[in-house]
Amino acid sequence: MNLGDIPRRNSLRFPYKKALVFGDVSLSWCQVNERVNALVYALRDRGIQKGDRVGILMENCHQYLETYWALAKSGAIAVPLNYRLSIYETKELLCSAEPKALIVGEEYVGKMQDLRDSGIDIGCVIGVGNVSDQIENYESLLLKYPTNEPESIGKEDDIFAIFYTSGTTGLPKGAMVSNRNLEANCFNQFYADKSSYDDINLVATPLYHMGAVFMATTYSYLGCTNNILKHFTPRGALEIIQREKVTVCLLIPTMINMLLNHPNINNYDLTSLRLIFYGGGPMHVQVLKKAIDLIGCGFTQGYGLTETLEATFLVSEDHVLEGTEKQQQRLYSAGREALSAEVRTIDYNGNDLPPGEVGEVLIKSRSVIRGYWKMPELTAETIKNDWFYTGDLGYLDEERYLFIVDRKKDMIISGGVNIYPKEIEEVIYTNPAVLEAAVIGIPDELWGESVKALVVLKDGCRISEDELIEYCKQHMASYKKPKYVEFLSSLPKNPTGKILKRVLREKYWEGHVRSV
Repeated sequence: MNLGDIPRRNSLRFPYKKALVFGDVSLSWCQVNERVNALVYALRDRGIQKGDRVGILMENCHQYLETYWALAKSGAIAVPLNYRLSIYETKELLCSAEPKALIVGEEYVGKMQDLRDSGIDIGCVIGVGNVSDQIENYESLLLKYPTNEPESIGKEDDIFAIFYTSGTTGLPKGAMVSNRNLEANCFNQFYADKSSYDDINLVATPLYHMGAVFMATTYSYLGCTNNILKHFTPRGALEIIQREKVTVCLLIPTMINMLLNHPNINNYDLTSLRLIFYGGGPMHVQVLKKAIDLIGCGFTQGYGLTETLEATFLVSEDHVLEGTEKQQQRLYSAGREALSAEVRTIDYNGNDLPPGEVGEVLIKSRSVIRGYWKMPELTAETIKNDWFYTGDLGYLDEERYLFIVDRKKDMIISGGVNIYPKEIEEVIYTNPAVLEAAVIGIPDELWGESVKALVVLKDGCRISEDELIEYCKQHMASYKKPKYVEFLSSLPKNPTGKILKRVLREKYWEGHVRSV
C-alpha cells in the first residue's frame, strides 16, 4: 500500500471519527478522504504525474497532511521545505528537487515571489490561506473537483518524499523516503508505544520534519485523531493537551525542557497524557528525571535519523528512576533494537566491537532509505551492503542496549585523548542554575583542542565560570572538565530545536583545520 491509502481505508472503517483537528477546523476521516481525492484530481489537471516533485512551503495545518496523502495517491513526490531557511538555502533545495508545483502558505507567498524573481522555476502555485487572486486558492480549488476515489497509481516502493536533513553540518542532503520505509516504521512504533485506536496524537513539531511525519503516519494508520499545532509554544502545547485530551505526542528534548520551565505548568490538567515520545537530539538525564516526576506519564525514546527512521526504542518500562543501578544506567541509553531493525558498532577498520567498546553505529532495517537524491557517491559511502553508517559513536551493552556517546564530528580530541561532549553536558545539566548547555572543542596550540562550555542560565540564577568548572571537576575526571565557560543568553538552534554546534564552533575554527 502507499500512504495515500490511509485516508481511503479510514474513511471506510471510521467515516465519522475525527481525523484532523486544527484550530477551529475539525474533519472526519470521510471528509479528509474526499478533500484528498479532490486535490489528486486538481494536481493531475495541472500536469502533475507520477515521479514529479511538489514542494510544500507552509507551517503546520491540516492541509499539510492532506497534501502528503494526495501526492502519495498520485505517485508524486513531496518536497517539504523548511520555511525558516534563507532565500539562498531554499533556492539551493529547489534547484536540487526541481518541483513542478508548489503548495505555499499565506505567510510565504512573498518568499515564493522572491524565489521566482531570482530565476527559479517552481511551476504552478497553489496557496493555502488568504492569498491574492493571482494565486490559485487551495480551498476554492477543492470545490471544483470530484471527491470520488481516483485511481491510485502510487506504489509502496515509490519515493513518498525527499526530506532534506536538518543541515547541522552545512547544506541539507535529500533523503529519499519511500512509502514502505514509513509503513515499516509504523509497526515498530505500534509495539514500542503500545498504540491504540483510541489514542489522540498531538502534532507539535514541524511537518516538514521526519519526526512529525512518522508520528502522524503511525497514529493515522490506526485511525486515530491528530491535533495539529501550527507551531510549538509551551503554552500552546499545554492548552491543546488539556482541551483535546491528548494521549500521545512527540516532543524533542528542547521542547520538554521548555514545558518544564513554564511557570504555569502545574495549572494545566495533563492527566490524559499516557505517553511522551522523545528523540531528535540528546535528552539529558537530569531533564528526563524532572519530566517523569513533574508530568507523570510514560516516556519512550526513539533513536534514528531521517535516513533510518526509528532503529531503537527505550520503552516506557525501561524508564525506572528508583530501580537497580543497571536500570538507572539504562536512562542514559537509546534502548534496544526495534522489531525489524538490527544495530552494529564497528571500529575504524570495519570490525565489529564487543559490548562496551565505542565505535560507529550502523543500522539495517526496512526503514532505511534507498539513498540521497542526486547524490550517488554519498549514497555509496553511507549505505554499504544494506547497512547505514550513521556517523554516531556509541556502544552496545551485554543486553544490546545502545548507548550513544556522541556524533563523530562533535568528539573532541585533546592531547590524543577522545573526549565526548555529551558526557560533560550531562554533568553540567545537573547544576540547578543551568537551563541549557553545549560543549565544543576549540583550537589549542599545545593540546590540539580544549574543552569549552557554552551555557544559558535559568532566570534569576547566577554561577561564575570558575564555580562551574569546579563543579564539573567534582563530578568527572579532571581532564574532561571545561577549560573555559562562556555564558550566553541563548544557544543557536535549527527549527526542530537541535543546538547548532557547528555555528558555535565557527568563530573559533576560522583559519584552523579540525581533525574530526
